[in-house]
Amino acid sequence: MNYNAALDASPEKHAAFTAWLSTETVNALQAARGDKAQLTAAITEYLRLATAASLDVEEIEDLLGINEPCIMDLAGLSDDDEEIVVDAFEAALGLH
Repeated sequence: MNYNAALDASPEKHAAFTAWLSTETVNALQAARGDKAQLTAAITEYLRLATAASLDVEEIEDLLGINEPCIMDLAGLSDDDEEIVVDAFEAALGLH
């Protein structure tokens, strides 16, 4: 789905994009359960799409793990898989 928050201030398009992005990421994480490389790839793709759409870092974080329901909750990941996802997210953002 093509969307850029910097170029389109429509709340409807923004909501549609974030819903699509969440669904795509949940599906990718569910398919990757138990596979560190695939979980990392799913988060890398999530970040690529989110940053290409000019979402700010706080919103990207909120969608992944703070908002209710968040992507990780919706994916139903194990604690171990959630840890891999968080580590991959932080590494991609240069936080560790």
